[in-house]
Amino acid sequence: MQGTTYQSLEPRLSARYSLTENWALKAAYARTSQFVHLLTNSGIGLPTDLWVPATAAVAPQRAQQFSLGAARNLRLRNENYELSFETYYKPMQNLIEFREGADFVGTTDVNWETKVTSGQGWAYGGEVFVQKKTGRTTGWLGYTLAWSTRRFPDLNQGAIYPYKYDRRHDVKLVVIHQLTPTLSLSGTFVYGSGNAVTLSQGRFSLGSAGTFDDYGPRNSYRMAAYHRIDLDLSHTKKKRWGEVVNSLSVYNAYNRHNPYFIYLSSNNDDNTLSYKQVSLFPIIPSFSKTFKF
Repeated sequence: MQGTTYQSLEPRLSARYSLTENWALKAAYARTSQFVHLLTNSGIGLPTDLWVPATAAVAPQRAQQFSLGAARNLRLRNENYELSFETYYKPMQNLIEFREGADFVGTTDVNWETKVTSGQGWAYGGEVFVQKKTGRTTGWLGYTLAWSTRRFPDLNQGAIYPYKYDRRHDVKLVVIHQLTPTLSLSGTFVYGSGNAVTLSQGRFSLGSAGTFDDYGPRNSYRMAAYHRIDLDLSHTKKKRWGEVVNSLSVYNAYNRHNPYFIYLSSNNDDNTLSYKQVSLFPIIPSFSKTFKF
C-alpha cells in the first residue's frame, strides 16, 4: 500500500439467551475493516465493477454492525418448523465513489485515485425467515426489507442517496417435495428490487457550446425488479459405492426478461431518444448427472 501501514482492531461479540425451550434471543456486534474498495458505475450502460486497493491516499473502509433477533422452534401437525426474525444496523466510513463526470473510461492503476471521492454510508433493515424441516414437503421462505444509503460531500449536493445495490425488497422461496423415496421435485423463486441508477431527465442546448444532459438526483431511478422461478426434477439411485443423481432442471421457467443494463437509443425516424433494456439468460433447460461416493 505504497509504504503506508494501516492497523485494524476488529472485535466481535455474540450472545444468545434462551427464554424458554423453544424461544431464544440473540444479539451480535462486529467491527470490521476492508482493504479493497468496490467502485461501481451509477450511470447507464454495461455494468462494470472495479476493485481497487487501499493506498496512501485512500484509507480502508471501516464499519460496525449491530444485530438483534429472535428465533422460535414450532411443531404443528407433527411437523417441525423454525421461525426467526433479525434486524441490523451498519454504519460505514471511508467509502469511495467516482467523482462527478469520472468513470471507468481511461481509468488505470496509475490515475484512479484522482477520480474518486470519500464519504460514508449506512445499511439497515430486517429479515423474516420461516423453514419447514420435516415431512414429504420441506423448504423455507425468507424476506428482507433493507436500505443501503450513501452520503458524499462532493456528490448529489451533499444529500443522502440510495446506493446502486440498495435492494428494498428481497424474497427467496424454496420448496422441495419428495414424490417417491427416489424422486423429488423442487422449485426456487427469487425476487429483488431493481438497482438504482442515474438517468438523464432531459437535454438542453447552449448554442456553440453543445448539447448537455440534465440529470436528476443521484440514483433516483429504479430499474425493473428481478424475479424468476427455477424448477428441478431429480431421481436418486443407490449404488454399493454411493449414489447417482439424475436431474432435469429449468432455469427461469417463465422466461422472465430481467434487466441487465439499459442504454440510451436514438430513433432514426424522428430523431427522438429513449431508454432501452438489455436482458440476459432467458429460459434455459439443462440435464445433469451427479455421482456421490
